[in-house]
Amino acid sequence: MAIAAGILAVTPVQQSYAQYVDGVGVTPEILQRCEQLKIPRTQCNEYTVLQAERIEIAKSGEGSGTSMLATESGQMVVFIGILGAIFGSVAGAFFMMGRKTKQVPA
Repeated sequence: MAIAAGILAVTPVQQSYAQYVDGVGVTPEILQRCEQLKIPRTQCNEYTVLQAERIEIAKSGEGSGTSMLATESGQMVVFIGILGAIFGSVAGAFFMMGRKTKQVPA
């Protein structure tokens, strides 16, 4: 085991690259869309374009992520307030139940 670990530590490791390195394999249409969406050229590929388009759709008020990406903070504040009330009341109930119990002397 030690010999194998030593050989692996000394042997140079070939760097593996993703499918799209520095725009290689990216079509001109994708590069143009990356410029429109302000995606850096080094990160430009089909996947990042699709993700940026999904975020744009969610921001426009369509799609399933609308409530979490809403531009108005009022919706998020109400959502957090409701969750705080629910979890706070459950925690308060457990606290009150714990204070009512009697400890049995050992």
